[in-house]
Amino acid sequence: MTELGAYVERFETNSRSRALRGVAAIVIGTPIAFVGVLLFVMGQEAGVSGGEMVVGLVIGCGLGVALLGVWLCWNAVGKRGETFTLYEQGFVHTWRKSTTIVPWTAVDVVIDHTKKNVFAKALGGDVGCLVKLTDGRKILINGFTEGAAVLAHDIFEAVGRRPV
Repeated sequence: MTELGAYVERFETNSRSRALRGVAAIVIGTPIAFVGVLLFVMGQEAGVSGGEMVVGLVIGCGLGVALLGVWLCWNAVGKRGETFTLYEQGFVHTWRKSTTIVPWTAVDVVIDHTKKNVFAKALGGDVGCLVKLTDGRKILINGFTEGAAVLAHDIFEAVGRRPV
């Protein structure tokens, strides 16, 4: 990419890790939701009232975790082969058959979505860098990209230095 200057570094996204965490979320969430439904049915047959909020919470949490797992698996398959290649004057985002060349002048704003907790780290949210382009497109860099913190830092630095 001669128009982006010299090559700096390449960052690959670990789709396998994303898929494994997605499967783990499905395996954890589905039985929790099933237990919640079982408790609901047993309570209805016994004629017991009260506690519906707790049962609903159990079902909702289980379904939420399972759906999050489905979303992670969907992204792992859909964004297989995702890479970010950093150059002096921009970066290239590639996944499957799609390639986006992003010179620093095409970046409208960079937003930090980094979360510092165990749950976020498990789901790839320990690094969150949303790059909004001037044409309206968005590119998300998350913790599943190896070296994402370095890449996000480099993007923040480069966009902060550009002439406005």
